[in-house]
Amino acid sequence: MSLNITLQQGGMREFERTGIYPEYLLFNLSGTRQSWRVKVKKKPQRGVLRSKGVVVYEYEFDGYFCKFREVYKVGSFSKWKEPEFMITEMLD
Repeated sequence: MSLNITLQQGGMREFERTGIYPEYLLFNLSGTRQSWRVKVKKKPQRGVLRSKGVVVYEYEFDGYFCKFREVYKVGSFSKWKEPEFMITEMLD
């Protein structure tokens, strides 16, 4: 299973309401229905992805590209991985 990452930019509703052009990171675990949507609040940004309250991934986003690593149950980490590609999606 691999983690697919999409950078989603835009959204007129939120822009009209707040005056801020929103950005989100969409993480999708291929082969499952597991997905996460994280708002980009600052660049660079670090965070975790949880499943049923348990941290399963840690990510770093530098404003252009994202890398991630798996968090194991014993508290150890895998090596940092980068997706083969990262999709940028523009919304109106």
